[in-house]
Amino acid sequence: MRSVLALPRAILNSFFLAGWTALSVSFGALATFVSRDSELFYRWQRPWAKGLFRLCGVRVSVTGTEHMDTARGYVVVANHQSHLDIPALFATLPTIPRFLAKRELWKVPFLGAALRLGRHIAVDRSSGKSARGSIEAAAQRVEQGATVLFFPEGTRGDGTRLGKFKSGAFHVAKAARSAILPVGVIGSRNVLPKHGRFLRPGLIRVKIGQPIEVRDVECTDVKSLTDRVERHVRELAELPEFSEA
Repeated sequence: MRSVLALPRAILNSFFLAGWTALSVSFGALATFVSRDSELFYRWQRPWAKGLFRLCGVRVSVTGTEHMDTARGYVVVANHQSHLDIPALFATLPTIPRFLAKRELWKVPFLGAALRLGRHIAVDRSSGKSARGSIEAAAQRVEQGATVLFFPEGTRGDGTRLGKFKSGAFHVAKAARSAILPVGVIGSRNVLPKHGRFLRPGLIRVKIGQPIEVRDVECTDVKSLTDRVERHVRELAELPEFSEA
C-alpha cells in the first residue's frame, strides 16, 4: 500500500512546496512591511522550512548544535545534493545562515523576493569581477557578525560522493577572520534528488562538526584549509573519498 501511495504523495508534496512557499513569502513580506522590522523575514525563514517539512512528511534531525555559538558569525561549509539542503539548514542550524545564489534566481517570482528580503547574496557567474565582488560582500557580512553558508562543490552532487571543493569559502573565512563550521547533510537526495521533480517523505539528517577556529584559519594556507575542511565534511556526510575515476 505504501508503494502505491508513494507517487501520488510525492506529486502532492510538490504542490505543497510551491503553495507553502508562495504563502510564506507573501505573509513574511507583508509582515515585514507592516512591522518595519527589517529582520522579521530573516527570522521567518525557519518556520517556513519547518512548516514545509511538516506538510510534506519529511523528518529532520540534527546533531552537534553545541558546536555553533549563536553569538558569533561563521563561514558554514556543507555538502550539496538537493534543493532541500538549504531549508534543512534553515530548520536546524542554531543561526539561520545567509547564502550565495546565482543572480538569475532573483528574477523568479516569490523566490527572488525571498532572497532579497532574507538578505542573501547574489552571484553573477558570467562575470569574474562580479563574482569577486560577491566574495567581498560575503566577507563583509561575516565581519559584521552574519553566518554565511557555502556549498564549495559548486553544484549539487548525486549524493554518492563529495565533489572537489572550490576555494571561495576559504578566501572569505581568511578575509573575514572567521571560524569555519563544517556541516554534513545526509538523506536529502532521497527526498528530492538532483533533477528530481517530486518531493518524497523521508528523513534528512544534519551533522554539525567542530569549528575550525580563527587562529587555525589564519595560519593555514588556502589549499591546506580547503583539503582539511573537505575531509571533515566528507566524514560528517558519511561519503566515500573523492576519486577522479
